Amino acid sequence: MEVLFINTCIMKNTMTKEIFISYSRRDQEFVTRLASDLDAQVAGVWFDQSSIQLGEKWHDEIMEGIRDCKAFILVLSPDAMESRYVREEVNKALELGKTIFPVIYRPTKWKGEFETLVKEVQTLDLRSGSYTDNFHKLVDGLIEAGAARATGERPFLRQPTQPGLGAVFNRIPGWAFAWSLGWLVFWIVLLIFFAIALVNQGNWGSDDLLAFLLILISAAVGGFAGGLFAGLLTMLILRPNAPSISWKHMSPTIRIWGISGPLGMVVSGLITALMIAFGALGVQSAEPDCAGIGLGECVGQIFGAAIGEAIALVILILFVFLLFVIAAWFLTGMFAGWQVVRHIRKLEPGITSAQGWRVSAGWGCGSILAVAVMFLLMGILFSALGL
Repeated sequence: MEVLFINTCIMKNTMTKEIFISYSRRDQEFVTRLASDLDAQVAGVWFDQSSIQLGEKWHDEIMEGIRDCKAFILVLSPDAMESRYVREEVNKALELGKTIFPVIYRPTKWKGEFETLVKEVQTLDLRSGSYTDNFHKLVDGLIEAGAARATGERPFLRQPTQPGLGAVFNRIPGWAFAWSLGWLVFWIVLLIFFAIALVNQGNWGSDDLLAFLLILISAAVGGFAGGLFAGLLTMLILRPNAPSISWKHMSPTIRIWGISGPLGMVVSGLITALMIAFGALGVQSAEPDCAGIGLGECVGQIFGAAIGEAIALVILILFVFLLFVIAAWFLTGMFAGWQVVRHIRKLEPGITSAQGWRVSAGWGCGSILAVAVMFLLMGILFSALGL
């Protein structure tokens, strides 16, 4: 099924259409933001979906919009290039000699009229620089092309902008809150399984409920600490993109930790069990030497060696399991960070892969910090209450 599109016209108060935006519906989230921001700096925004009345000929309305517009913005993406509607609009704009502003949102190998436009027309590549900087350049170009200003003064200069530290630090608590909720969900899921196992064995007591509550409190605090660290790194690394970051980019962290955290522990346990089963995990103990000693002492040595071996094996298993769990949490943190970057990149195409990897590594380290704070606080609370 061919990708549909929405078109936007920015108009003066006289309702004459100033700027036509052509794009694929797949890019609607970004273009809706772009149109809204343009409305604040250039003129009002008209969406054909809401403005074209039932019974009107939408195709004629769109063609009229292109004829009346002073500038034509083409948001380039693979889906836009494959849309016959967008191609028709571009060809109409070329036919009428309109001023075209190609804006590369998602790159691909351009073909046909799109290839010609990218090669021959000054193109705004959103992958280079922040959304704010690119938006400033676009508004400058539109005003030069004759678009109506929303304000009396020229709003922008052609120079990079750096959001203030307030825009950076104000968003960090949101990351910490999302992490805290995610870790609560994570440990609630695990504790439910532990509680079911204890109840089935008839070992459930009042101390267990208190212990579970302390674990949840520790998890929330640990998650908050990890989120503060990861959020600080995220905002510093993505500082130029800070204005685009909101709660909708933070909230997926809750789901990711709630699902991936328990799965990581299960996978870690399975790997540890397989290592034990295949003999990759074991303890070599010295054979007891009963030469020259009595039967009782020999039996004592045998039992002592067996108990020592068992204790050493348990410690080794726990250590290996913990290493796998930490590795799983680190990878989960990296996965969460990469998902965050993917969501933000919908509005900030200029985020580079290097920035994405740095954010992911920061989130992985944040998960290790969350583990450390959680278990440290658990130890303090359990010791204080004598559990």
